[in-house]
Amino acid sequence: MFRKSLRRLGLAVLIGGMPMLSAQAAGSIVCWTDENGRRACGDRVPPQYASQERKVYDASGRLIETLPRQKTPEEIEAEQRRAAMLEERRRRAEEQAAYDRYLLTTFTDLEELQRSRRAQLEQLDSRLERARVTLRENRRGVEQLKAQIADFEAAGRKVPVRLTNELATFEKAVIDSAAAVESLRAEREAAQQKFEQDVERYRILKGLETPAADASGESADTGSTPE
Repeated sequence: MFRKSLRRLGLAVLIGGMPMLSAQAAGSIVCWTDENGRRACGDRVPPQYASQERKVYDASGRLIETLPRQKTPEEIEAEQRRAAMLEERRRRAEEQAAYDRYLLTTFTDLEELQRSRRAQLEQLDSRLERARVTLRENRRGVEQLKAQIADFEAAGRKVPVRLTNELATFEKAVIDSAAAVESLRAEREAAQQKFEQDVERYRILKGLETPAADASGESADTGSTPE
């Protein structure tokens, strides 16, 4: 029945001199749904229906192609988010695989990994202690300069510009050294966490058992952040 309808449609278009003549010449007809919910066919889709799903039939009425409807902005955004999420998962998986290879090719056993990581932590501990010493010295310098300035003021004497300049310099040094201590403390904590993650990952890759925690809840092969 539909094939006969298409033939009649083509004949009517041919007689009426409408644009669908080109569709018959090309041997295909496109059908869509109009605003009244009725199916309409022709050689080309009117612009107002171009975003709908369209079906293309050959001259004998056989369906040869279904053109999908235009996606909504929300659907396009959702697809983009999903694509971005999948790409992020792929990237993370590649990074993890590369790091796994690094762990397995760099360290022959768990003890070697632990020695390497502990050496890194010891270096950070040394830097952190030096920064703390510097901070204490700068604070001591501030207190000494404030005491000297107070002596001048108590005696009713003018405070030398040299002392006020030195005080400003030491106060700036206190701020800078305190920031350095906090930065190194954060770096040390991050290194400790990474150390524990590397050890656990290495155990998984090697199929090693995780040792039971002691009474304090700390594993026997993990370090602790010094105060």
